[in-house]
Amino acid sequence: MPEASLEICFNLPLVSVWGFISDLKNIASCLRFIGRVEKTVDSLIWKVKVPMSITTRTSVLKSEITEIEEKKTLSWIAKGEHLQWGGRFELEEIEEKKTRAKIKLEVTGLGPMAMIINPTAALQIKNQLKYFVEQLKKRFEELGDSSTPTGSQNDIFRDMSY
Repeated sequence: MPEASLEICFNLPLVSVWGFISDLKNIASCLRFIGRVEKTVDSLIWKVKVPMSITTRTSVLKSEITEIEEKKTLSWIAKGEHLQWGGRFELEEIEEKKTRAKIKLEVTGLGPMAMIINPTAALQIKNQLKYFVEQLKKRFEELGDSSTPTGSQNDIFRDMSY
């Protein structure tokens, strides 16, 4: 399962960061490959954009929160026919208006498509995480944040695993 992670500080109170990430619609809005989100009676459906939907033969992902500890940790998955994405946030308030976040994304090809999806995902997961975090930062800037990595740019990307 290809994965990547990093740590970053957001210049926002923990409650603001938590308020944003605890809504799966907000998480979807920061992922490059999601076109739109639809709410059904019992779930949130993420619509996968072309070309990922064609390559993976997965056009929709059903998302759900799998673990939650209020204002501390949140894990989610979004699963489709041949593809599953997952993410995890670990939050820590380090000052009144500063929150440290450890962020992890992972992707897994499912069934026979795994042989095609997983090698490609291993090459792309770091860029997916980078885009995801850039989008988070943009959204948080709207809330009054100027995020800073907890280390140099090289340290952040060196610490990513997959």
